[in-house]
Amino acid sequence: MRLGTNLILKISLWLSVFILLCMTTSVFAQGNLHLGKTTLITGLEYSGIFDDNIFRDPDNEESDFIHTLTPSIKLVYPGKSPGNFFTASYDLGIVRYSDFTDSDYEDHKVFAGGGYRMPSGFFLKADDFYHKTADPYGSSNNYAEGRRTERWNNTINLKLGYDFADVYTVEVYGLHYVENYELDVDKFQDRTRLLAGGALLYRLNEKLQLLAELERSAVTYDEQNDGIGGWNKNNSQDNTVTEGLIGARFLPSGKLVGDLKVGYSTVSYENEADKNGNAYNEDGIPIVDAELSYFLTNRTSFTAFAGRNRQSSATANRPNDTSASYINTFWGLGWNQAFLTKFNFDLEFERRLEDYLNVSAGNSDKTLIRHILTADLGWDVKNWLDIGLIYTYQDKSATNSEYANYDYTDTRYGFYIALTY
Repeated sequence: MRLGTNLILKISLWLSVFILLCMTTSVFAQGNLHLGKTTLITGLEYSGIFDDNIFRDPDNEESDFIHTLTPSIKLVYPGKSPGNFFTASYDLGIVRYSDFTDSDYEDHKVFAGGGYRMPSGFFLKADDFYHKTADPYGSSNNYAEGRRTERWNNTINLKLGYDFADVYTVEVYGLHYVENYELDVDKFQDRTRLLAGGALLYRLNEKLQLLAELERSAVTYDEQNDGIGGWNKNNSQDNTVTEGLIGARFLPSGKLVGDLKVGYSTVSYENEADKNGNAYNEDGIPIVDAELSYFLTNRTSFTAFAGRNRQSSATANRPNDTSASYINTFWGLGWNQAFLTKFNFDLEFERRLEDYLNVSAGNSDKTLIRHILTADLGWDVKNWLDIGLIYTYQDKSATNSEYANYDYTDTRYGFYIALTY
């Protein structure tokens, strides 16, 4: 689907018609449509973003204005008691570049999930998230950053638990993740992740739970084991990770909300080295998983997050790749401020460090550092209309000039208009 050179005029016309229809509806508001107890919410959002380095290239920086039109629909069923619910949604992002039209793509997001809680204390939660895209922002491990890459992934989560004696909670959970790529050059990244884990929580008071958690996950690179591009079952990135964590969960009844966990992780690779001869590192590492929000007032809140984990190299398909894995360490801070009744401001800073392990002989140590700053100023014009300004700055740099080809800076800024019925 290509919207042509008069894209801005078409989008402006669609939005104008939609707003006029909304204004002629006397009871227009979010959640006005109902199917029994189910609420149907429809939306339409347009964003216009200028990006000064769309390919995130250190030398050949190309800029463009990017249009995104996103119709959406959401179903919400609340259930008869707390903990019982079902929700489903579909968002379609139609992304068009003003000049570099070969980068155009669609972004599909489908979600369904629900929960069920019994008076006896048993509870169940399950959800499924499907995402198909061809965006240039890289996958979860930064693979193919800066290049239009067609792919899809699907994540299934399942959690069973039991609360007893108003003090203890036991949880067991599982995850099934699949990611597949369209082009052969990318298929070495096709993988499946299976995870199983459990947690024991002890309620210290109405605001705090202590927890201990153990989980084990296995990652299989399907195409690598089938023999694609020099990969085979004797050098694939298949691995099994075991993690143990202890920490605390701050409950919504207090001003501090979220999880703070620290622990230790071990990994076992199926093979000794990857296709380039880089050795797989199996040393255990300390890990962190933390995300906290502090609500100073009902209009001011702060967030802090941090993490440390191991990642397999996403550039291992390159013959000059220097390492089979790296330690990913990140932390960030955020601030949310509501003011003048209808305005809301978000500011967030994040720092990420990729420390590559067992760099091959003859190469310098490889460490990449990324800084990300985002800001969002929103105006709740009506309960059905939101307008906002967006700003993102990102830079990535290597601590050694040998890896200067990874360096880039990227600035994005623009606006959005969101309509909801």
